[in-house]
Amino acid sequence: MAPETLTLIRDALALDPDQRAVIANALLQSLHPSSEPDDVEEPWLTEAARRLDTARDGSSETIDADAHYARLRASLAE
Repeated sequence: MAPETLTLIRDALALDPDQRAVIANALLQSLHPSSEPDDVEEPWLTEAARRLDTARDGSSETIDADAHYARLRASLAE
């Protein structure tokens, strides 16, 4: 691995989680460019940002994953 790559990785890992997510997303998109036109992708990005904001500010209802899966397993067992 090139020294420049190690420096980039070290610097990226020092960023806060939101900044690392932005970088990770950009790198993944560079490997797998979207085949969707912008008029389809943009509304999804807007919705994802809205959902993230509501999760962060506490205005969305969250469900405990373990409890949810237990209810799901119970309903499937019926």
